[in-house]
Amino acid sequence: MADLEIGIEFWPWNDCRELLSYGARAVKSYPFCHLWMCDEFQYEDAITTLAAMAMELDVSLGTMVTFPWRNPLELAQRFASMAKLTRPGRGMALGIGAGGAVQVQVIGEKRNPIDVMAESVQLLRGLLRGESVPLAQFPKLAARFRYNTKTSAKLYFPPPAPVPVYLAAGGPKMFEVAGRYADGVIFSQIVATTSFPAVKAGFLRNAVKQVEAVRAPGDSPLKKLYNLHISVSRDGDKARQWAKRNASYGLAGAYIRYPEVLKRIGLDPEEVAPVAEAYLQGKGVEEAARRIPDSLLARSGMVFGGTPEDCVSSCRELKGHLIEMGFDHLVIGVPLGPDIAEAIDLLTAEVIPKILN
Repeated sequence: MADLEIGIEFWPWNDCRELLSYGARAVKSYPFCHLWMCDEFQYEDAITTLAAMAMELDVSLGTMVTFPWRNPLELAQRFASMAKLTRPGRGMALGIGAGGAVQVQVIGEKRNPIDVMAESVQLLRGLLRGESVPLAQFPKLAARFRYNTKTSAKLYFPPPAPVPVYLAAGGPKMFEVAGRYADGVIFSQIVATTSFPAVKAGFLRNAVKQVEAVRAPGDSPLKKLYNLHISVSRDGDKARQWAKRNASYGLAGAYIRYPEVLKRIGLDPEEVAPVAEAYLQGKGVEEAARRIPDSLLARSGMVFGGTPEDCVSSCRELKGHLIEMGFDHLVIGVPLGPDIAEAIDLLTAEVIPKILN
């Protein structure tokens, strides 16, 4: 297989100018092939930030991930425009998932049905290939966004090249949707079914097999991406406390969507319940993070946290599993660290080189 691509991910917990400066620092410090932005309601707008980055940075860009409460017609239009702003040889990618704990706070509909996800991927993929797509083929989306099903949609200014659509998948039904319809599949450490304990137990290998089993023989090769999550600092305890913010998303999401999986990776759903309740009660990420003891953070394996020395061994072990399974792309993912500038420097100098060697 080709060398494992390395990307880096940012969350919209800073304003656009700060995020642009962090992106510039990252691509100056290491030859990342891709820079990813997570898309969340109530924080800085990821797509506006990506547009600014496209004009300033020599790197490919994308969402990891956006969500289908955004209208796919609008998403396709915006990604087509951003694709024209990237530097020569670079491009955009659209990663999409079912949504997470932050969205649950403000959206009345707590789940996105599998049909909605399948329709979203197919509509986005068609539009971003420059096709004219009959809207009657997407009844779930038509009901949600009030499409006129008697007509077709197309982009009058399509991207210069098709923008790939990658689906974040954490369960059997989403694995099937990814294999059938997406250009690639994103597995995440922060998702219980594909967390570090799940990787070691062979669950990720089974997930990859499920995705690949439904791929049509004549379709394009499926790209496999893994979103690692890490928080590093010279102050290891500070890094671990910061890691709890993102771990709270994964724990809450697992409790809400598939609590039985928590048991399979050695966690008691009852110890996770207070974390999920913090989101469901609208108390936010800070309160959810406060409800995670150090032992739960470590046992969950959803976010690596500590000094570079604390994290390298686990990162290297994870990378070994990914290489064996033929993964194409490893994302060094959020939260990165309590001080993002320091974290970028530590990751590019003391973590990434050691896990790749």
